Amino acid sequence: MTAETARISHRSTGRMRLRLPQRRHDLPFFLSLYESLRTQPIIDEVTINPATASVLIWFDPVHDAALPAALSRSGLAPLDDHQRHPKHAERHLFHVTINDMRIVVFLIMATLSIHQLLRGQLLAPALTMLLYIVDLAVGMRMERDAAAGHAHHPSATGATSHP
Repeated sequence: MTAETARISHRSTGRMRLRLPQRRHDLPFFLSLYESLRTQPIIDEVTINPATASVLIWFDPVHDAALPAALSRSGLAPLDDHQRHPKHAERHLFHVTINDMRIVVFLIMATLSIHQLLRGQLLAPALTMLLYIVDLAVGMRMERDAAAGHAHHPSATGATSHP
């Protein structure tokens, strides 16, 4: 079996997030990977998300040195940005989320709405801003819940393993 190249998008003590954008929406692959990873004795918990091509792995930090071998046995070849782009590894210091873009769009819409209000138009800017504020709040809550909830709640795929 050829190892799939996975990008390490985040790593902290006892936790690693891998991205496999080439396998986005490939549910059979992610289910197979999930089964393979959860059989590795040093891996405590696995969460997959085929829609975002993401794999979140929790492990005992004591086994940090053995993690690459466990990933390799599961068919993964993880690369971090330093391995992929050693000269440009620092270019990822600024990370933009979808909610950052929503906030920028909100500020642009607020400016345009103020312009409309100064021209005497009230209803269109008010409705547009109200709808956008609701969308922004829902999006921010979903992102916050997704970031905080992975450790406590299984993902939508139901793929979580506990030792």
